[in-house]
Amino acid sequence: MEELNLVSLECPEPFLKVSAKIMEMKGGEQLKVLYKDPKCDEMLLQLMDLANCQVIQHEEKDGVFTLIIEKKGEKKKVDLSDFTGC
Repeated sequence: MEELNLVSLECPEPFLKVSAKIMEMKGGEQLKVLYKDPKCDEMLLQLMDLANCQVIQHEEKDGVFTLIIEKKGEKKKVDLSDFTGC
């Protein structure tokens, strides 16, 4: 399992780096992400749903968030019917 240690970065950098990594991942691959910025926590959890990733572990200990995800194999159909845009 690959690990991204992003504890020294502030939002939006952890979000951007995780987004880029998820696009490279194949179905079944897992990724462990460590980060400190609480602003990125909710954003990353929303990204997991949009990017068709399963959250295996999500915890915060001593100010460090740990997120372990697995990319699902099938593509997810995204429903944008409730999307209001900008």
